[in-house]
Amino acid sequence: MGSKVKQNRVLELPEIVSGFMALGVVLWEACFVPTIAGGEMLTSFTRSMHLFLCGLVGFNTLCVVTCVVKAALNHHMPDGLVCRQLGVGLAACFVFSGTLWKFLPEQMYWIGLVLVLLIGLFAVLNTINFVREHRAMLHHGNARHWSPSVIFFTAMVAFVLVSTLVLLTPGASRTPISFIDALFTCASATSITGLMSIDISESLTPLGKLVVLADFQIGAMGVMTFTYLVLLMVGKRLNTRESSAISVILDQEGVHVIPYLLRAVLFVTLSIELIGAVLLHHQWQGNPSIPQDHLWFYAFFHSVSAFCNAGITLFPDNMAQQGIVQGYGAQIIMLLLVLAGTLGFGVYLEGLTRLKRRLQGRKNTLRWSTHSWLVFRITGIVLLAGFVGLALLSLLEPSSHTQQTGVSIWESMWNTVGRSAGFNLTNIADYGPVYQIYLCLLMFVGGNPAGTGGGVFAPVVALCVLEVIRVLRGQQDVQFHSRRIARSTVERAMATVVLSIFWIIVTTMILLLLEPSIGTGPNGIIRMLFLEVSAYTTTGYSLIPPAELGAVSKIIIIANMLFGRMGMFTFMLIFITPKPPQSFRYPETRLPLN
Repeated sequence: MGSKVKQNRVLELPEIVSGFMALGVVLWEACFVPTIAGGEMLTSFTRSMHLFLCGLVGFNTLCVVTCVVKAALNHHMPDGLVCRQLGVGLAACFVFSGTLWKFLPEQMYWIGLVLVLLIGLFAVLNTINFVREHRAMLHHGNARHWSPSVIFFTAMVAFVLVSTLVLLTPGASRTPISFIDALFTCASATSITGLMSIDISESLTPLGKLVVLADFQIGAMGVMTFTYLVLLMVGKRLNTRESSAISVILDQEGVHVIPYLLRAVLFVTLSIELIGAVLLHHQWQGNPSIPQDHLWFYAFFHSVSAFCNAGITLFPDNMAQQGIVQGYGAQIIMLLLVLAGTLGFGVYLEGLTRLKRRLQGRKNTLRWSTHSWLVFRITGIVLLAGFVGLALLSLLEPSSHTQQTGVSIWESMWNTVGRSAGFNLTNIADYGPVYQIYLCLLMFVGGNPAGTGGGVFAPVVALCVLEVIRVLRGQQDVQFHSRRIARSTVERAMATVVLSIFWIIVTTMILLLLEPSIGTGPNGIIRMLFLEVSAYTTTGYSLIPPAELGAVSKIIIIANMLFGRMGMFTFMLIFITPKPPQSFRYPETRLPLN
């Protein structure tokens, strides 16, 4: 058996190399050929390059066919990945041959390019599989396993850097972009924050906009989550260590639920985003503010951005764009998408599980889990408190906004629901300082664990409040929903809030030192604090245009967005290794506190 595997490995390297080469040719054309950069039909693609790409795809497919034939001769069934790769390769060969010899329309070439991207993806997956299977051998049996926190942060930073390099290519931008601005844009999109130092609607080509779309789509799922999800989709199983890493990243207990959770992530994400895109397409038909020939792209882009809570739009003035701000139907759809993203994939997994049992005629338990129970209730409380608070403040606090437009109940609802997304329906800078501080608190609370919302998460804040109530009442445990919450969970929630507040205060002070002109202006401290909270909680609202910041300040904001996306507690675990519990305890003593 081992010799047969080694024989198949002989063809693996040429297959991977040819797949990467074909992917490289497509990316080179997309990034550096002006016709593709401008979104025009591919007419200047040389016949020699067309023939070269056809040869690469043919060679790659030949390697796969050889593997399948060898497996058949040895009476082995090829795995699902090889079968899918064979189908994509044969389809790509047919398309490229047909467009090269003119028996297929030239427009079919674009389908071939999409198939080449899939071939490149298979090359990446084969490389990952090779590393997974030979990890121990590569480390000579002494593999030093990285913690999930390190893996998560490293993967996110690497993804940001790669997308930044693509964004810097001539085919991705209409005007030259500095490295800092490209890095800022990709970090903001990957961390689903939405702060932008450039106008992507004017500065980026269709390729650049697709890069930003991929950033916040993959960033919302999590780079490692997306990678393992793709492995599952092509028929590969996750080992225990990989399932454990995903359980830490998604904050879910039990590795046995991880494959189901990942499939739920894919199903829920694609279903909601497609439904949102169809509804937005219907609402925006005939709208002169949106190019009708690109209406589907606009609808899909904004549906994904809303569900991912990215807050990024293709409109120069965000959702305050003339012709968009009056479309209440589309705005309701956007709010529902934002709210759907904040609930968390764990809630969707439980809902799908209960629905499956119901369809199978099996009885569900009478109660939802404690997590889902808390998410539903705390989300409702935050929405109600946010809406009432913002509505009252807009009524009672004098501001330039109320003087211009008066009190708007709809704007209060929009800012409450959109606190974790950052879609601007109005200029937040026109509101009063108390309104802005209250909005800061809502952004700090944010969404829910394993969701696309920002903040430290509403259940975390709820646990801190319940812990304070427990101490004041002299109770022994935090209790709700007929359950006693584990002390480790409560302690982690308290540590998350304390570390986050400390981090926000320190970085705000640093930004004030770096940007004295902003800090000494009208309400300068509030404006800088608002920006820092927005960056750390990955919200996207801002009272200061990020383009006005210096390079060092932008780097600090970038770090805040990335740290906020992975969570301060998780980030601290990169540098602090948890110690095993001690077998003894020191004598207890009391200290005066009053």
